[in-house]
Amino acid sequence: MKINIPYGKTNISISIPDKNLLGVLHPKRSRIRKSESRIIKDSILNPMGCCRLKDLVSPKETIGIVVPDLTRRCPRELILPILLDELKRGGIQDKDITIFMAIGMHRPLTKDEIGEAFGKDIVKRIKVKNHNPTDKSNLTHLGYVAGGVPAVVNKELLYKDHTIAIGVIEPHLYAGFSGGPKTLSIGMAGEETISYTHSPKFLDRPGVKLGAIKDNPFHRVIIEAACVAKLKFIVNVINNDLGRTIFATSGEPQLAFYKGIEIAILHYRVKADEPADIVICGVGWPKDSNLYQASRALTYITNTQKPIVKKGGLVIISAQCEDGVGRGLGEKRFYKSMVSENNAADLVKKMKGKSCLAGEQRAYMVAKSLRYADCAMVGTSIPNIVRKMHMFSFKDLKEALDYAFNAHGKDAKIYVVPHALVTLPVSR
Repeated sequence: MKINIPYGKTNISISIPDKNLLGVLHPKRSRIRKSESRIIKDSILNPMGCCRLKDLVSPKETIGIVVPDLTRRCPRELILPILLDELKRGGIQDKDITIFMAIGMHRPLTKDEIGEAFGKDIVKRIKVKNHNPTDKSNLTHLGYVAGGVPAVVNKELLYKDHTIAIGVIEPHLYAGFSGGPKTLSIGMAGEETISYTHSPKFLDRPGVKLGAIKDNPFHRVIIEAACVAKLKFIVNVINNDLGRTIFATSGEPQLAFYKGIEIAILHYRVKADEPADIVICGVGWPKDSNLYQASRALTYITNTQKPIVKKGGLVIISAQCEDGVGRGLGEKRFYKSMVSENNAADLVKKMKGKSCLAGEQRAYMVAKSLRYADCAMVGTSIPNIVRKMHMFSFKDLKEALDYAFNAHGKDAKIYVVPHALVTLPVSR
């Protein structure tokens, strides 16, 4: 069977014998008749748990709009014009609005990238600033939230009369689901908060897991931190596996977020009959732009209650990694940690139960996954670096599959997950 898999902004194909293929796992696909703009506009004009935004604000008040960085496929160019129009109806002038790029520990956006993300009209009208998680002069400590986590956030944001967060609800390895308050609580946090919540000591706490929020301490932290930071309103979307917005939720942060999670669970969760010897994953743009992000596919596949890959199996990931490991401080720390030990087991042993710098936790999670299954990266721009980081590297999917059959036998069973970061496989 011939199957297409995302690779950057294009697709590549692979042929898998029918006798080996257990299935192709996709999020549910539904027929949506409304345009993306209409879905978003209907949501913003009919918020959950609060009045319309135009009635929530008053003339001369200042507004901070928190927006995810380019690692998330978010329709900023569709959301912002509708949002700004609603604020204008409430008497808010453009000069009183600031857009903050919630970069967490990722790299700041360049001027050209900001223009591409928002469009020239928005950039001409509204101030856009990159958050800086290491600039202590522009951070403030709001005390401690659940589990003794320090809530350190962008100081300038707190001076705004109203804070609005835009986000994308999709599966997240620690928070259960991204979006909602996380855009502010982590995206606009100081390094102290990010390091604490992303340390092995915290991530190994019971309940911290992919696709679940009940009794999840990471989820509780992002909710509480957003509350003390006075997040007033959110606009969140859910995208299908092709990147098209199929649902939007707006309003009071917790109510709107939980409604979105209900829909996300129905959309992203897919059942699998049995674990496979080999799982082939696609990531696609923008997540496959660097290894830090693309490696999430490995951790998503292996960190479920019943992984769809067998212990000792192989996870194959197609990713360009045009930015290498990644250019941000967190990505650089990820690489340095991964190559600091001779193998994944030693790295896990060194980091388990300890604190770490933000970014190093990705090395810990990847190393934990590599103890469960091998990983092969396909088509990256950094094959030698991939090998240094205890993973296999192949030039194309055919070469990777040839290796897989040699290692696991000609009768090895295979799942293909074309969009691994927005698919929640559940073994029966």
